[in-house]
Amino acid sequence: MSAARVPMPLPDSRWDFARWLLVAATLAAFVLYAPGLQGPFLFDDPANLAVLRAWYNGQADWRTVVLGQGGLIEARPLSMLSFLATVAAGGPGPLSYKAGNLLLHAACAALGFRLLSRTLAQDPRLAPQARALAAIAVALWLLHPIQVSTVLYAVQRMAQLSALFALGAVLAYFLARTRLTSRARDRTAIALLFAAFPLLVVAGVLSKQNAIVAPLLCLAFELAYFPGKRPLAIRLFFGLFLALPFVVALLAFAAAPQTLLRGYSDWGFSPDQRLLTQTRVLMDYAGSLLWPRGEHMSLFRDDFVISVGLFAPATTALAIAGLLALSALVVELRRRAPSLFAGWFFFLLAHSVESSVLPLEMYYEHRNYLPAFGLALALVGTLALWPRRGAAGLRLAPLAWFATAACLVLALQTYGRVQTWRSKPAIVANALIHHPESLRARQTQAFIDLAEGRTDAALAQMHRLQRSAQPRTRLLARIDAVSIACLAGRPADPSELTRALTDAQAKVTLDEVLVVDLLAQASAGDRCPGVASPQVSALVLGLLRAAPTQDPAAHPRRQLHLIAALVLARSQDWAGAQAQAEGAWTTQAPLEVADVLVQAYLANGRRQDAERVLRQIQARTRPYDRAGQALIAQLRGRIQTH
Repeated sequence: MSAARVPMPLPDSRWDFARWLLVAATLAAFVLYAPGLQGPFLFDDPANLAVLRAWYNGQADWRTVVLGQGGLIEARPLSMLSFLATVAAGGPGPLSYKAGNLLLHAACAALGFRLLSRTLAQDPRLAPQARALAAIAVALWLLHPIQVSTVLYAVQRMAQLSALFALGAVLAYFLARTRLTSRARDRTAIALLFAAFPLLVVAGVLSKQNAIVAPLLCLAFELAYFPGKRPLAIRLFFGLFLALPFVVALLAFAAAPQTLLRGYSDWGFSPDQRLLTQTRVLMDYAGSLLWPRGEHMSLFRDDFVISVGLFAPATTALAIAGLLALSALVVELRRRAPSLFAGWFFFLLAHSVESSVLPLEMYYEHRNYLPAFGLALALVGTLALWPRRGAAGLRLAPLAWFATAACLVLALQTYGRVQTWRSKPAIVANALIHHPESLRARQTQAFIDLAEGRTDAALAQMHRLQRSAQPRTRLLARIDAVSIACLAGRPADPSELTRALTDAQAKVTLDEVLVVDLLAQASAGDRCPGVASPQVSALVLGLLRAAPTQDPAAHPRRQLHLIAALVLARSQDWAGAQAQAEGAWTTQAPLEVADVLVQAYLANGRRQDAERVLRQIQARTRPYDRAGQALIAQLRGRIQTH
């Protein structure tokens, strides 16, 4: 009987493949993305980046940019600091943001290669080709068309930085873990585990909160590559950074569940519906990563059907069964293919924040930025399932041909997506082809049409939505149709707003806030014949009355109260404005609420209440907040002269 064959390291000359593949893939990424760097700001870019333009123009202090008005974590200070550096270097236009994102994309790829090459080196059947396989996995990740919606979406710098720090934290753990395998005590390993790791996780969380998944990713690698008894340091590591936070989070949720669940007031679905839907979302993500079709990918995925039960739609049960079956199979194959196990659970666990019970929107491609590393690892990890002889000595030439062909296919798809992302009309037109039921895509197209003078085409988009089977969609479309008529200078039919209220929902969401806010702006200054302040305020109050059981503290309700207060104030109905502003007011409410509330109190002869509100905003407004201090001075002047 022959002795077991021990994998031998390959000669140094054969390692060059990994280096050249990474260099070629990185250069290709720069070439592919270059045409899209001048593309537009999208979705929440303007809202998140407006303060940076104010800083650039000398209207805001840098501390307002970095720290914002909330706490450190809510403000995502490291991401905002990165944006500040971007604007300082290249100005506030889209090019500087997106060029910075592209550089970060390359940095994440480099760090991901370091991590995956070390993890694959722990896979007995793949170790001889660890660097080559890691380079293939990272090249596929780097050139995948799904990454376009992160790299060319300016504000998703937050997702990139979070991923970068999370990868760094997991790499610190893995370096420490391999050192502890050969030595029970190692000062460098201890420093990596209990100093470098938490610092990197904190940096990730201060960029975007989903970096908190890093300990879970370490657990996936621990179970995959390090079976058997674990050193004390590793047990302490997982106890301190995984078990303890989990218990604290459970206790916090048990003590104050509304802290988490109150966020569902922003959306038209419940926690159980979100969890059910996310099983289908995860399967869709995996399918898009493993079998990408660039033309079907889109920012506009609000058409994703909500699961309201196991069989509604029926694919919900299929998705749950599929996830369980795949996970069970991967667990069964763990000893033969540890990298398959590590990669699959890396993918699932990296989604464990944004695909959990947290009240977030259902579907966004950029949420795959970090998890895609896991699926790429799982893909190359399947090579361990080849017959033993082949697995022990995988030939470099077939791998090189496979990698080249796969990268070319992905690069072509990425090129197509980048060309689409050069303009907002192209992005929306593509979405309407492949996602015709997207409310947002049709709303966006309508306002593109309106801006280009095609009012009839804009109204046609709304009329199509008014035939929807979804009551909320009909409601929003009727309100938007009135706004479009107002903005186009056409007579608007106020009865459309009355008809819209027949579809009013038992819970108002951010969608209602956005369309009503637009209507309030479109009808301001008596520029919309037939629709003025009384009609707009009646609409808002009708929406609020239709949702009597909704939490009064729900953010969308407070926003609607604010809009009603502003509309009533401009028609000098100060009694009504006061009542609505009080419904919007909290000590942490936007300064705009304080402004209208103080004006209403003064108009209604309640000077002491106006002074109380002034004291409250003085207490919370930081000295360097120029806009806040200017408003305080303005309100103080009004009170003194009243």
